[in-house]
Amino acid sequence: MINRLYNPWQITNSGEKEADKQLSVRRDDDELMHVIHQLRLSSRYHRTQMAGECDFVVLTRLGIMVIEVKGGIIGYGNQPEGGTGYYRLVGDRKKESLDNPFIQVDGNADAIQKYLLGKNLRNIFVGKMVCFPECSFNRSSIGQEDLWHRDHEQTLPDMIITSLELQRHKFHETEIRKGSTRHIQWKDLDEEEMKRICNTLEPEFSPSVQKSLAKLNLAEADRRTREGLAILSGLNENRRLIIQGPPGSGKSTYALDIITRLCRDEGLKGLYICWNELLLEEMKSRLADPEIDIPQDKITAKLYFDLACELGELSGDRSLVPTTQTVKRGGVRECIKGAVAKTGFRGKIEKFDFIVVDEAQDIFDKGIDHVIKALLKVNNPLQNGRYYIFYDDSQDYPGSDDLGYYVRTRDMFKANAASYALTASLRVNTGHGISELINDASAGRVDTGRHYGEDVVFREWKDPGEALRIILRAVTGEKAVSGFGPESIMVLFSFDLLKEPSAFTALMAANSSFEQFRPDNFREQADKIRYTTVLKAKGLERDVIILVCSSLKQKLNAYQLFIGASRARCKVYILTQNNNRN
Repeated sequence: MINRLYNPWQITNSGEKEADKQLSVRRDDDELMHVIHQLRLSSRYHRTQMAGECDFVVLTRLGIMVIEVKGGIIGYGNQPEGGTGYYRLVGDRKKESLDNPFIQVDGNADAIQKYLLGKNLRNIFVGKMVCFPECSFNRSSIGQEDLWHRDHEQTLPDMIITSLELQRHKFHETEIRKGSTRHIQWKDLDEEEMKRICNTLEPEFSPSVQKSLAKLNLAEADRRTREGLAILSGLNENRRLIIQGPPGSGKSTYALDIITRLCRDEGLKGLYICWNELLLEEMKSRLADPEIDIPQDKITAKLYFDLACELGELSGDRSLVPTTQTVKRGGVRECIKGAVAKTGFRGKIEKFDFIVVDEAQDIFDKGIDHVIKALLKVNNPLQNGRYYIFYDDSQDYPGSDDLGYYVRTRDMFKANAASYALTASLRVNTGHGISELINDASAGRVDTGRHYGEDVVFREWKDPGEALRIILRAVTGEKAVSGFGPESIMVLFSFDLLKEPSAFTALMAANSSFEQFRPDNFREQADKIRYTTVLKAKGLERDVIILVCSSLKQKLNAYQLFIGASRARCKVYILTQNNNRN
């Protein structure tokens, strides 16, 4: 079991965020680990710095592992300022020099060791390693063994244990070569000792301990939304923004505010794009609100896939028109790149004054940089154009084949735009339970036996018929007690449960109480219980979410629970499958 003693939503560094995900990968033997993020080091113990900070400190039975994380595409060779060393790629060809991460982690590990010695904890081993979680790193000539990267043969938790074992062994070999007569007997730690060490570190090192999100009522949520908009209004002078934020932090609301300002107040012509078709309909509905009063000819809202198809058609090359199979094999980027190259020479592409990209984590690996270069009116659009990008790394990551494109594109935008991170949820929760559930789900440690509060309800189902009966009872209860109608309730299924052939879809098709949530009925008044998959609901929110999933032991289901629960404003029902029930 991996127990993360921090709130993953508070991580804003992309590399550390990805390392956090890798730390959630369960080991087969389920070995216990306690993980601290951003452990601050006192200047009294650090040998080279007035103050330092460990990216991650992992406590295991073998001792403590200190991890230095470097995000982005990392290389080793000639640095921009001269000399040889590590660097990060921040553009197509631009390099940014990095300090040697192995020297950094060595100083941090030494500081922790000195602190423990001061507390008379002399037989606890402190190891160190470096993590490049967003890239492959195969330069064997460097000779660094304690380095984990994206294509490493082991998972990060496995690497931590393996590396600690090797480092302890090497320490004893060094003692033998030096002729030491007394060898340190390193102590194996149990759970209580790990907890005591965490508590020992806290007063001096101030680790970022687990934080529950604050209880939000309607007035507080409105205040925080206005405050967030005011902050972004202060960034209005920036023509390029890339904004990261967790579910419920108001990214789509901020996108709407930017569109309103630029289209209505400044008379500019803009394009809004996203990957999710239901989110697109949601934004179209908000853009059409008479109170906002945006001229229809000033804003175009499109699905990114549809835009890719249009560009492919304009190119005159049918092979550049993407299909669903193109999406599955990760070929959308190449279609976009080829279509833009062919169509650009013909001058057929419609141009815009600005572009807004919502939920961009679904698009970074699909050629969005080529779209922005082609569709903005100015010369050198990446450096001179107007674009506003909203994303959340915690909600998506492509497969390893596309991760390089993902990271390069995201970091390229960061290098050319003002970057801002939202860390708070603005969801309108009537109690603290949803916030704590989402926080636990993001850390991969949801406890279905825990009482989170009245706003979180757990139920078990054995077969699809029983699950539907539970859904109907829940909806009836919410109508009677809370007054929520069908338009305020959404049922979300984990992807596997609606994959054809599906017993659920067959049962709901035969039941007049249910209706699949689709783009063509999005704006119609809901009079039935609407359902869709969790991933198709990204960017949406409803007062009540009923989340139906199979076993939470599956990593993908735990991830979908995080996404699905974060759609709820007031109450969430979690229905999990239990095949062992009599």
